[in-house]
Amino acid sequence: MFWYFAAALLILAASFILIPLWKFSQSGDSSRARRERTNLLIFKERMSELEADLALGNLEQENFDALQHELERSLLSDVESTSAASAQERQQDGSWRSASRLVPLALLLIIVPLSVVLYRTWGFQDELALAQLYERTRDSVDNPQEARDLVFSLGEIIESDRENGWAWYFMAQNLVNLGQFPQASMALERAGEYIEEPQDRVVVMSQYAFLEYMLAEQQLTEKVQGIIDQTQRLDPNQLLILQILGMDAEQRADYQSAITYWRRMLQLTPPGEEAQLLQGMIANAQQQMTATDRQEAVAGDGPRIDVEVSIAAGLDLDPNTRVFISALELNGRGQPLAAEVLTVGDLPTTVTLDNGDAVGPFNISSAEMIYIVATASSSGSANVQAGDYQNRTEGFAHSNQNAVIRLEISEVVQ
Repeated sequence: MFWYFAAALLILAASFILIPLWKFSQSGDSSRARRERTNLLIFKERMSELEADLALGNLEQENFDALQHELERSLLSDVESTSAASAQERQQDGSWRSASRLVPLALLLIIVPLSVVLYRTWGFQDELALAQLYERTRDSVDNPQEARDLVFSLGEIIESDRENGWAWYFMAQNLVNLGQFPQASMALERAGEYIEEPQDRVVVMSQYAFLEYMLAEQQLTEKVQGIIDQTQRLDPNQLLILQILGMDAEQRADYQSAITYWRRMLQLTPPGEEAQLLQGMIANAQQQMTATDRQEAVAGDGPRIDVEVSIAAGLDLDPNTRVFISALELNGRGQPLAAEVLTVGDLPTTVTLDNGDAVGPFNISSAEMIYIVATASSSGSANVQAGDYQNRTEGFAHSNQNAVIRLEISEVVQ
């Protein structure tokens, strides 16, 4: 399509030269014709005057003939001089071999190939090709075959120019569409090396960091942190980087840091659906932070029971069998005061029970005498059934102190 427009513009440019030349040629012929018509009209007008004088007797026949001959000779002389002048003009300016016409025509013939050569040397032909590939990339999100074709097309461009950063970037987009994430990450790394414009490089590097973060199973590895540091040196408020840091902080239960990152994102996000989502994430993190602080405060004020749980030797249980470790009130309600859940595959291990592990309105501090039960549930339910295996302690007073209990699951429930 580009070359069609280019050809149309060349034809338009040529018309600015050819049309004036053609009009100039036509103007010489029309000027000569006008002079000839003027001379003829003058001759006819003068002859009419002579004939009128002859008819009135003001002019004798002999004088009339002499004057007529003189007018005819004068007309012939004017016609010959006009023809000679026109011939000389055509010879000087009207000929296609004259300088006034050859120079524009020569320039026209030179401009066309010269323009093509200069465009191929200094033009943006490759950039236009990349722009077309980018448009196709945007339209190929749900078209794997088109994405594969684009990968091959972009590969040809990269083979001819290994440092074409945008070709690497579009290659990465199509590889992501195909689900080839490790290869896409490598392409983004190359794009980040060769794209020099800081604003564009920030976008590429942030996408590279996010892809590496997801490939690392949402772990902030040294590689991911290094990419983040490079990006933040260019733009400390890059949204995708702030999103990564917020996600990582939330995953580590560092809700205050997550809230800080998301508030910075909210300041840079215009009102809309995305801003509302961020507000919801901030509110949820605040609730989580409040609940964690409350649990830590409650746990710190009450008793702490460290339960060393193991399976008796020779007892063959499925590693996925759920194990419930519970603290209950002696001679009290059947509902646990605190509980933890793990599997047989986790044993042996030590489990800590405190007020933060309460599963209802009452916690360990609400009872003076308690006992600990460890149950391997064949049904996976907290309700003890026949065929389950368990062990329990005698009742004891926790006295709001720390205690260490050992339980070996060995007895079958009848």
